[in-house]
Amino acid sequence: MRGILFSLLAVLVFIGCGGKVKENPKYNYISADETAKLIRSDAENIVLVDIQEKDDFTEEHLKGAISTYAYPVKIQEEKDRLGALLPNIKPNQKVIIVCPRGGGGADRAYDFYLENGIVKENLFTLKDGQYGWPRDSIKDVLAK
Repeated sequence: MRGILFSLLAVLVFIGCGGKVKENPKYNYISADETAKLIRSDAENIVLVDIQEKDDFTEEHLKGAISTYAYPVKIQEEKDRLGALLPNIKPNQKVIIVCPRGGGGADRAYDFYLENGIVKENLFTLKDGQYGWPRDSIKDVLAK
């Protein structure tokens, strides 16, 4: 019985942690394909704000991504890390938030940037986050 309960718990944790994040119409999303195209052809006009924790960023991130280690963007210190990038973001640049899964942390980072002057038309969350990146088909823009 204990083994069955443990197995059930493991499945629930897996589903809760590994499932897709439901998109919220309040936010703009960008796909991995679109992001890869921008990295390849228009990198100077995008800012990849990576909020992953240090170990995750070290393991894998997008080329050109700026590590902030701001995940989960709940305390002022994490917001200050996002704020440090504001003076370097040009008005015409697209800001793409890279979160582990593209969920709550990304939403909070998005809200922070929106509240601090980044226009919605230039603000995006990477759909499905870094964990959802299609590694088998898009490898050339990954850094390890």
